[in-house]
Amino acid sequence: MLDLRKYDVKVSTIMPGSVATHFNNHEPNESDAWKIQPEDIGQLVLDLLKMHPRTLPSKIEVRPSRPDKK
Repeated sequence: MLDLRKYDVKVSTIMPGSVATHFNNHEPNESDAWKIQPEDIGQLVLDLLKMHPRTLPSKIEVRPSRPDKK
């Protein structure tokens, strides 16, 4: 981030918790409904791109709002 700042390139680190993805050969299913969905991360990226240029969120940690209630 610091190396690219002088070129007006912004870098943000997104640190998601449990996301319903195909990572590690997992097939997302209904039991993953409590997890963050890929479209939620996509929306977060879009929101970052729309931020005012004076703002630089360097680290964003996101977690599911509640654990699975089984």
